[in-house]
Amino acid sequence: MTTHHTAGHLDDLAEGAMKMVKVDGHRLCLVRTSTGVHALDQACPHEGYGLTTGQLDGELLTCAWHNWKFRVSDGRCVLGEEDVRSYPVAVAADGSLVVEIAEPDPVEVRARLLTSLRSGIERDYVGQVARDVVRLLRADANPGELIWEAVAHGAPRAEFGWGHSIASLTDCLGMVSAYEGDDRALPIVQAIAGVAESERDRPAQPLPDPVATLPVDARAEFRRHVEAERLEPAQALVRGAIEQGAGPDDLRPWFTDVVTDHLLSYGHGAIYAQKAFQLLERIGWDRADTVLPHLVPTIVYGTREDTLPYARLFLRGVEQLDLRSLAEAAADPDPAWADDGRLLAALLGADRTEAAVATGAALRRGASLDAVLDVVTTAVSERLLRYDVAGERDFHDDFGWLDITHGLTYANAARWHAASSGTVTPDLVRLVLWTAFLANWTGRHEWHAGIAPRAEVEPRAADLEEYGRQLQHEALLDGTTAFIVHAHAVKMSVAATEEALRLGSTLPLDATARFMAAPKLERFVAATVTRSIDFLSGRAPRE
Repeated sequence: MTTHHTAGHLDDLAEGAMKMVKVDGHRLCLVRTSTGVHALDQACPHEGYGLTTGQLDGELLTCAWHNWKFRVSDGRCVLGEEDVRSYPVAVAADGSLVVEIAEPDPVEVRARLLTSLRSGIERDYVGQVARDVVRLLRADANPGELIWEAVAHGAPRAEFGWGHSIASLTDCLGMVSAYEGDDRALPIVQAIAGVAESERDRPAQPLPDPVATLPVDARAEFRRHVEAERLEPAQALVRGAIEQGAGPDDLRPWFTDVVTDHLLSYGHGAIYAQKAFQLLERIGWDRADTVLPHLVPTIVYGTREDTLPYARLFLRGVEQLDLRSLAEAAADPDPAWADDGRLLAALLGADRTEAAVATGAALRRGASLDAVLDVVTTAVSERLLRYDVAGERDFHDDFGWLDITHGLTYANAARWHAASSGTVTPDLVRLVLWTAFLANWTGRHEWHAGIAPRAEVEPRAADLEEYGRQLQHEALLDGTTAFIVHAHAVKMSVAATEEALRLGSTLPLDATARFMAAPKLERFVAATVTRSIDFLSGRAPRE
């Protein structure tokens, strides 16, 4: 609907002057220059400061607050982040100034704001992103569509495939339902800001064309490509499967297969695959051809931690196990099984071989995969509660809070993969063994520095879901300065909530609360300098 309103008289506005007027509920800045009379929103789009208090220089209006500059003829921002809305002004025969106010169709509003949002993401203008997200939510935009804009920008630009910024989109989108109205912008903008910061100025990574014909053993062929680090053939196979109608139930097993073969990048391979499929559940499978092919590099090029020297002692224990018979046992577990303390003690102990042997023994005695993961989660939570925070300042040791958190988030991802598979396989047993290894390996600081007194944490709420929501909210409140630490806080708070509900215990949430409240390294510059000196001086990393 378009309406016209008298906003004063030409004689009352000298050339080179500005005046604030109220018209139909709008506060406008009237400006007269040599080219005529112009009307802009009075509020600068940056922080709402009144434009009439600024400086007019010919056709250029400068906001007095932060020096943003606007072209008065059309509101175009020539220095700053976003345009200010402008309105047509006509001079009637009697000199009256008539302002035209047109309320655009919501569909048109969303299209315009989405264009602006994309620009904000590309330039890492968080203020513009935040304002556009609030406006879009008020225009009834779907939160998933806003997250998709960040996925579409960030996933192709992630240099080595999915990273923390893309994974955080999944968790933050899941948090939106805990907020109402404008407050929904908080998790959305936090998620988008991570992508804007991490992927700024990076070129989009090209994708190979989809394969025209899928091989009969496409799933096995994908696994072979990943094992041989053949990136483009693996991506082409995934794209071909999607193009030919494969759905999530078809492709999820492909990715579960390859994240069980190795302990990939300290658990990131399994975690990112979990997040990718959860994201597609929320934003739609039609986005799979962007999400999944750009996940593949993370897995193909992920560090195979199990092949490194520090894993040898654990692998000695794995070599003593028959994964097939363990899978058969875990497929028919004893519902009454409970850890008698032996598995937890092994995971918290310093004997890496015993950690593997004890995990196998628990499965033989009747433990399900979930039950073993319960003990893994308990062990890692205990690690977090008894971690000596002085270790954060031991720059010679490449270890800290974030290393321990992976033990819990990796267990949570393994639980998701096992539940999604539906049947117990030797591959899934191997994945659970990798989580046991990580639970044990997160104790390496204790082996050298000792165990600190166990911290006692007062639960935030008796209700586990509410406790989890409070921690998730806290993770979004800028308590960390480095994005990677923020991303771990988000991921940890989500995983800890799910694990606490599974255990029926506050333990994972208490551990997360301590992690979030404790002093942490965030920039890592001093630590990197120290370790670089160690490296160039021939000092080997400590295991």
